[in-house]
Amino acid sequence: MTDAIDSAPVALQGSARRRRRLDIRPAAFLAPFIVLLGVFTYWPLVDTVYLSFMKLNTNAPASFVGVNNFRGVLDNSQFHDAAINSLIYVFVSIPLKVLLPIPLAVFIWTIGERAANIYKSLLFLPTLLSFVVVSIVWIWLLNPVMGLFQSLIRPFGLQMPALLSDVGTAIYVIIGVGAWKLIGFNVLLYLAGLSSIGRDYIEAMRLDGAGDWTLLRRLIIPLLSPTIFFVLISTVVFTIQQVFTPIDVMTEGGPLNATTNLFYVVYQYMFQSFNVGYSAAGTVILFVFLGALTVFKVLVIEKRVHYS
Repeated sequence: MTDAIDSAPVALQGSARRRRRLDIRPAAFLAPFIVLLGVFTYWPLVDTVYLSFMKLNTNAPASFVGVNNFRGVLDNSQFHDAAINSLIYVFVSIPLKVLLPIPLAVFIWTIGERAANIYKSLLFLPTLLSFVVVSIVWIWLLNPVMGLFQSLIRPFGLQMPALLSDVGTAIYVIIGVGAWKLIGFNVLLYLAGLSSIGRDYIEAMRLDGAGDWTLLRRLIIPLLSPTIFFVLISTVVFTIQQVFTPIDVMTEGGPLNATTNLFYVVYQYMFQSFNVGYSAAGTVILFVFLGALTVFKVLVIEKRVHYS
């Protein structure tokens, strides 16, 4: 009896040690990811903030210049144009990339499976192409001299306008190209969200006399709101980066800075002007800009999201 009592604390200590060993396992599994995240995300961010306060010279050590880099960037008219264009890219892209895919997804969701697969393939095909290929194709399509669209309207005596050379239209061409490439991906995201909506809900509302518009407004949109919120945040965060390649290939930020954005200006500071300090300062401003937009969306819109 005494031996059994004496062995109880030993058994408890052994089980406690086993629990401690088990508690380490989640951290061990997460450790590689945390290390990679720190090395490739957080450390570059910290280093960029450091470089934004420095002036780097090829023939002299780096020198601390305080906020001069930020002052120089913010006083630059090109940066002002880029900031305004970035807002245009984001807010014009929202109807095209966030709202337009919803009725397309609902339409595909309601038709037969064979037809749905055809539509999904056609919509998703541009997503598989690289932005370089897409940009070159659209340059050819929109060419006012020998482009495809010009060839189609020439027999009617019409002339294709030079949309990419017009200050008033070039930015919307870039937005349209980006939306054309990515809209199919968002349609698939919405289809994944729609697949979780039970058909019995729709049948019940149909029995109550609900029409298509009522179904969309009262049932589908509320239950799809988590997916809509995810697509919205992705559009806000990634649109400025996604249009970089079309800008670089199709317009190089022109005409007269009409299509440039913050991401492209940072690239120009670094790889054309070779001004590391300005590039780092612009990157920090871009990070704050995107962070502010994201926080605004989360605080204002997430309250309307239904997670159940």
